[in-house]
Amino acid sequence: MRARPLIQASPVCTSEGFGRNPQSARLQCCRKWHVQSKGNDDEGVFVEDDSLPSSRSSSSTTTLSYLRNRFVEALSAVAASRLKADDTEQEVLRQKWLSSRTASVITTDPQSTLLEPANEDYEKLELTSPGFSFSAAGLLFPYHLGVGQCLIERGYITERTPLSGSSAGAIVCAVIASGLSMEDAMLATKELASDCRQNGTAFRLGVVLKRYLEICLPEDAHIRSSGKIRVAVTQVFRSPRALLVQHFFSKEDLIDALLASCFVPGYLAPRPVTLYRNRICVDGGLTSFMPPTAAQSTVCVCAFPAAQLGFKNIGISPDCNPRQNRASPRQLLNWALEPAADDILENLFDLGYQDALVWVSQYEARMAVL
Repeated sequence: MRARPLIQASPVCTSEGFGRNPQSARLQCCRKWHVQSKGNDDEGVFVEDDSLPSSRSSSSTTTLSYLRNRFVEALSAVAASRLKADDTEQEVLRQKWLSSRTASVITTDPQSTLLEPANEDYEKLELTSPGFSFSAAGLLFPYHLGVGQCLIERGYITERTPLSGSSAGAIVCAVIASGLSMEDAMLATKELASDCRQNGTAFRLGVVLKRYLEICLPEDAHIRSSGKIRVAVTQVFRSPRALLVQHFFSKEDLIDALLASCFVPGYLAPRPVTLYRNRICVDGGLTSFMPPTAAQSTVCVCAFPAAQLGFKNIGISPDCNPRQNRASPRQLLNWALEPAADDILENLFDLGYQDALVWVSQYEARMAVL
C-alpha cells in the first residue's frame, strides 16, 4: 500500500456544486412533540443507557459559554497532551492498541437497553452479524463516509445491519439506512463546507445542516431508519445522561433527532441547548461518544486516532494505518470544528476507506482461524 503525502491545506473552494433548496430553510428553535405511547411516556421512543456516565451538573451548565468552552477545551486538552508524546511513547501506545485488537468487536446485551418488544427475525440476524457504531466527529464527516463505503462494498453493512452513532456519526447512520449513495453524500458535504467557509460556521451550522438533510434524505427516511439505527442525544436535566433514539415518527422527526445529536452548545445555533420531544438536549457525543448498537457485538468506528487519544476497543480508526502520513490530532480537531478544503475532504474519505479495508482483512483472518 503506497503512502499518501501529508494532508496540506488548499485555497478555499468557491464553486457551486450540489443544488440548494429553492425555499428558505425554516428553523424552529423549540419544537414540542406529543409522544404517543402507552403507559410510560418514554416507551417505544427513547432507549436509556444507564451504563453510560451520569453526573450532577451545576446551574452554570445551562449557559452558552460554559457548555461550549467546556466541550472544546476538553477535546483540546486531550489532543494537546497526546501531542507531547515522542515516537517511542507513540509506539508503546500503538502496541497497547494492537494487543487489544481482539477486543475491537465488543459485546453488548441487546435486551439491556430496549424498552419495546424486538422483532424476532431481526434479533436472530443481530446475533450472527456485528453492528457498527460511528463516533462523534464534527466536520470530519467524510472519514465516516469512506468507512461506510468500504463496509457496504464488502458486505459488512447491509439493509439489516444494526447501526448507531453520535453527532456526525448519527448522520452517517441515517445516510446509510436511507439508501443514499456515499458519492451523493460527499457532494452535499462539499457544498455545505463551501457555504460555511464563505459565510461562517459558528451559530449558523444548524440552519445549513438542516437544509442539506432536508434535500438529501428521502421522504421515507424515517421508515428506513426506524429500528435499524440508534441516534445518541444527551439529556441535560435533571442530570446529564445519554438517550438512544431508535424509532422516528416522520422525516422531520428524524432530522430533529440528528440535529439534537449534533448540537454543540452555541455552535450549531446561538443558544445553549435545544429541545427534542420536550426534552432539553445537547450533543450526544458528550455522554455517548460511540453508542452501542442493537447487535450482540458492536464494532466501534472513530474518526480520531484511538491510541493517541487513549480510546480502547476501537475497531476502525486512523491507527489502522499508522505508517501513513497523517494530520495531527490537533489538526483533525481544527477540521472537526471548521470545514477543510475540498481536497482534504476527499483525502479524509480515502483514509476512512483504507482504514476500513485494514479492519476487514484482520477480521476475516481472525474469523478464518476460529
